[in-house]
Amino acid sequence: MTSPPPYLQAAQSFRRFFGELRETYLERETLFTQIELALLCREHVLVVGPPGTAKSAVASAVLGRITDETSGLPSLFSKQIAESTLQTDLIGPVDFKVLTETGRTEYLTDEGMLGSVHAFLDEVFDGRDMLLRSILNVMYERELKHGRKVTAGRTECVVMTSNRYLTEVLARSPELLLAFADRLSFICFVPKAFARRESRAAMLHRFVHGTRPDLHATLTLQQLDLLQDAVAQVKVPGNVLEGVEMLTDALERSLVAQVSKLPDYVPTKYFSQRSVVKALWTLKAAVVRDQIYRRPDRALEATVEDLDALRWFFLLGGPPAAEADALLKTAVDPRERAQLEIVRLEQRTFDEVLGKVRQELGGGVEREATTLAAADDVTAAEALSRNWQAGVVSSTARGVLGKLVPGPRHGQNRAPLLVAARALVAALEQRLSRGMAGQGEGRGGVALLTAIRDVLELCRAVPELRPGHAALCEASARFLEQALEMSASAAEGLAFEDSVKMEWLVGLAENLEEELGVMGSLAVLLTETVPSLHEPLREADRNTRQRVVTALRRRVSAAFPAGSPRGRKDPLDALSADSRRLTQLEKALTALDPSQAGLKQELLKPLSVAYAREVLGATPFERIEQYGRAVQAVAENLRREGVTAEPVLIECRELMETRLREHARVLSREVASPPPAPTAVLNGDAYTYYRGELTTQAPDGELAALVGLDGQLMAARPPSAAAFLSDSVRAAVAEAELSFLQSRIKYLRSWLTQLLSALPTPESLTARGDAERTFERLVRSRFPLLALKEGELVRLKATLGMLETLPGELGGSARKLSAQLRGIDEDFGRFSRQVLERRTAL
Repeated sequence: MTSPPPYLQAAQSFRRFFGELRETYLERETLFTQIELALLCREHVLVVGPPGTAKSAVASAVLGRITDETSGLPSLFSKQIAESTLQTDLIGPVDFKVLTETGRTEYLTDEGMLGSVHAFLDEVFDGRDMLLRSILNVMYERELKHGRKVTAGRTECVVMTSNRYLTEVLARSPELLLAFADRLSFICFVPKAFARRESRAAMLHRFVHGTRPDLHATLTLQQLDLLQDAVAQVKVPGNVLEGVEMLTDALERSLVAQVSKLPDYVPTKYFSQRSVVKALWTLKAAVVRDQIYRRPDRALEATVEDLDALRWFFLLGGPPAAEADALLKTAVDPRERAQLEIVRLEQRTFDEVLGKVRQELGGGVEREATTLAAADDVTAAEALSRNWQAGVVSSTARGVLGKLVPGPRHGQNRAPLLVAARALVAALEQRLSRGMAGQGEGRGGVALLTAIRDVLELCRAVPELRPGHAALCEASARFLEQALEMSASAAEGLAFEDSVKMEWLVGLAENLEEELGVMGSLAVLLTETVPSLHEPLREADRNTRQRVVTALRRRVSAAFPAGSPRGRKDPLDALSADSRRLTQLEKALTALDPSQAGLKQELLKPLSVAYAREVLGATPFERIEQYGRAVQAVAENLRREGVTAEPVLIECRELMETRLREHARVLSREVASPPPAPTAVLNGDAYTYYRGELTTQAPDGELAALVGLDGQLMAARPPSAAAFLSDSVRAAVAEAELSFLQSRIKYLRSWLTQLLSALPTPESLTARGDAERTFERLVRSRFPLLALKEGELVRLKATLGMLETLPGELGGSARKLSAQLRGIDEDFGRFSRQVLERRTAL
């Protein structure tokens, strides 16, 4: 006798396996149906109900008897969850060898839940919330992430049980129940009592006679694999997909509306995109299950009638309607009653919604046709042959593509869309045949090129249009070559236009760059279909880019106002405007040809020099430090505009030196330094004159400021020079500063000499009154204030210190003045010390 095919054998074994279980565990039809579906589509089941309802026994009887043909053993991980259960109890122990050798924490997942095909977790809600969330993630993803390592698991179906009612779980942790509802495909409630008398009588009869479950039917993992492969092959037509979507949306609205009828009710299923995908797999599994049990000859294709099986996915599983009514009449426990009410409410709601969906699906073709509005597309596409509009072509082509791919659910709605698509192709062929002639469309433009690309994308994506795709690509390639030539000609024609503004050139460069970019993407699309087009289109694109860049650069160089007068416009504002335009232009040119970088520097340098010369030539200053700030501001402004400052400053070197020499010449004017009058020596007028006339305009520190300015400009110094500024400028400033110092030291020498002559010598002070009067006259002269408290002698010494380092005659003069200053300091110091000593001693 010939053995049946393996798939048929697997179906028979599956039917016998669960038939035997149904005969043993009475009134558990819904639970077994949900477990069957879960095994077929590799999903998980949660079973809840009071103790003593055979939840664990059913789970063990199912999962513990599905064996591996090779070993003869089940691939089952079992664990009773408690509050003390740890994550390692479920996913596997830590690999201490890896931990001690590398410091990384890895798990021996083969010893945990992921190492088995099936798992049974008893009393799942007795674990801590964090543990349960971890279990859910592992079950859903079927893998363990630990650090950089991801370990894939073998787990296909997990059955979890709990003696808690869902209302208790909801009161304890609503978020946890929501997480379970989102990740588990099937949830079943097992009631405490039997709905039929004969079921309880049969149970008591078995107990009295000591009859134990006698289960002999077998089911292997390999047979289950064959059935699961069949589930993957099930087709879901468009109208059934539409039914799934309509059922999901309508059921969610109806169940949420039932919340007002039951105070503690929360819909069993959390409706999300993930749940819709799982619902499709449940539907496919229901088709295979129906083939196994009812219609062996049915095709593996879902029908509208199969939508009824989604009640096992969307609803809380439980006794059928008649049995639920019977149980509600005898139920005493309020938790039991609440759970049965939820089962009955959800079943009634599902039946009502499903009935409406089936009625509405009868008009699905017309409803989809109205939504697609293919007639509008046909009208728009056919009008394009008479009046080509690139924007309309693009929008229509993209719209038709979105409707044809993946396509309407109902095949009859595809035909009018194909009419619109073919009309678009015909309109494009007609437009391509005209080439670049007529229509006043200029050189093509982005809109036209985009329209060509969108129609080509439509042809490539729609199978019915592919036979003519290659010919359309070749026609598009010929048009593209003409468009490239037109772009190059447009750029080269600029040489014959007299008045071209920079703003217009920038706009043209950006437009050409955008157009050539679209042409490039269009060329890639063409060569993917017709590889022989690659080389000619690549060469045409390269040649066009080179011609465009050369023409634009030549015209920009001629049109750019190199150092032109700016009238009353602020020089910095003018430079900023020029910089912005050139930045935009260079960006467009480098997009066309990366070698064009540096155009901005080249063209902006003359303008930058003009700006710098205008600022550095007109900025007034009284001290070199002020001029140095102006130089620094110019350099910073240039850098901010993207210009290298050093070459510009080199161009302005002669101007800067001229201004510094003029400044030194003004400082070097002859300074009057008459000796103080005899009366002024003692009454403080000499001090007033010194401060008012000799120090106000004194250029102290000018040489130091010049050295600082030179250091600031060191990066811009000529290659062969040791400094930016010439020695003659430094000498001019030093000479002016030395002249002022000479007049001041000469005045101080005269003042001190007369002062010491007017006061009695310290040796002649024999009485304390004489010493006090001499001290008071010395203080009243204000020479001690100038020399000591105000530190004038120290300042002069510091200024001369820098001048002394100069070579030649200037350094020698500075050293002579330093000697005179030391003499003043020594004379005053000696006299003042002696007066103080005499004043203290008397």
